[in-house]
Formats: sequence, structure tokens, C-alpha cells
Amino acid sequence: MQLSKSSCVALSNCLQNNEQDIVETQETAISGIAARFRADLASLDKRAMFALIYAAAGLTAINFLKDPGVLEWLTRGTFLDSIGRAATHPEHTNLPNLAWWVFVSVFFYFVVPAIWVKFVQKRRLREIGLALSLEPGFLKLLAFCLAIMLPVTYLMSLTAGFAAKYPFLKVFDGSPYLSTTLLVWEIIYFAQFFGLEFFFRGFLVHSLKPTLGAYSILAMTVPYTMIHFQKPMPEAFAAIFAGLFLGWISYRNGTIWLGLVLHCSVAFSMDIFSLYNAGAIFR
Repeated sequence: MQLSKSSCVALSNCLQNNEQDIVETQETAISGIAARFRADLASLDKRAMFALIYAAAGLTAINFLKDPGVLEWLTRGTFLDSIGRAATHPEHTNLPNLAWWVFVSVFFYFVVPAIWVKFVQKRRLREIGLALSLEPGFLKLLAFCLAIMLPVTYLMSLTAGFAAKYPFLKVFDGSPYLSTTLLVWEIIYFAQFFGLEFFFRGFLVHSLKPTLGAYSILAMTVPYTMIHFQKPMPEAFAAIFAGLFLGWISYRNGTIWLGLVLHCSVAFSMDIFSLYNAGAIFR
């Protein structure tokens, strides 16, 4: 059966109209999805959104950029070339390697979020953990925690896992650990803990606090625990409780300083106890 010319034209127009309708329907669907996406995005708290996205990006950056090979690549062919080589091929100590790790950590833990909060959000840093204030009784709580944690730290330093891990500083040329090198390392180590406490107990907790309330402590504790996955298992599990407890202290007081003192006291003690147990302090 043959179709007349008019029938063919009508059929062609019908097909074209159907295609146009399909395209318009698809465009309408895409526009609707885009509108819903924009509405959902607009409903988010901008400070909380930035804090969570930056947490993912910043922690990922630290994980990959802390590699001393990155420092060697950055300094290759420059006047800092010897520093890059010392970090990747240490002869006396691994202090250059550790210094690079701390530099990267402090940059992403403290420098970037501090600049964003100060100059983009126009907020004072004391609003996100650097306030100098304590509720009554918290100094006694600090003393109580130290009285418990220091003996526990010593007992942990006797175990094989902690003895192998700490201190991070390693001396390869037989020099005694009790030296200027150890002092420099502990100062650098403090800088790392300051950045860490500012990021987790300051920036994260207090950026999420207006939206999540006390749940901000729980949200912060998840990534904080995950950065301990390469540590001895008891320390990784202890990080859950430490994150909750130190997060609560900052949440209640608006300051990271109390948690920083507690964290550093335990960490520095672990270094000294581990060296003492190994007989390496004066060798």
C-alpha cells in the first residue's frame, strides 16, 4: 500500500512534533532537577558546608602531600635542594622528613581555615576555639585527667606496638636522643598538635555547632579517629574517646587550649617514656 504525498507530509510533521515534545520534556525534567539542586544547596548552612567539604579536601591533601618525595620534587634544582634530599635520604636523623610533615599539617590544619574564617567569613579566631576562657572546675578536671593518663601512658609505652612507633624522631648516627635535636622535634611536634587541635576541636566543632549543636562533637570525632588508623590499635580506639572528650571540652568552653595541654602532655610523655624504656635517652 502506498501513502499519498499529503499523508507522508502529515506523518513527517507528526514525528517531528513528537521529537520536539520529547526534547521539551527532557529539558523540563533537567530544569526541574537543577532547580531542586539549587534549592537544596541554598538550604544548607554555608559555614557548615565549607567546614565539611574542606575537612575532606584538607585531610586528603595532608595524606598525599606529607610524603617527603613531594618536598624533594618541589625543591629540586633550587637552593633548597639539599633539604629535599635530606628528607628523602636522611643520614643523621629523620627530622627533615618530620618537619615537612608538620609543615604540611599545620598549613592545612590551621593556615587555610584560619585565613578563610578571618578574611572570608569575617569572624574572629577566638570564635572557633582560640578564646581564653574556662568554665569553673575545668582546671581541676585537667589535673585529674593528667593524673590518670600519665601512668596509663607509661604502661602503654612498655608494649611492643607503642615502643616501635614512638618517638617519631629517629636518630641513625648513634648520637644521644637527649640533645638539641630532640628539643627541636618536640617544639615542632607541639606545632603539629596546635594545628590538629585547632582544626578538629576548633574549626570543625565551632563551624558545625550552630547547625548541629552537640552533634558537632560526634561529626568531628569520625575523621579524627580515622587519622589514627596507622597507629597502634589501642591508640586508634582511644582516639574515639579522646575525640569525644576533647571535643566536649572545646564545645563547653569555646577554647582548644585545655585539650592542647592534655594532648601534648600525653604525647611528649610517650616519647620520653619510650626512649627511657629503650635505654636510648643518653646513648
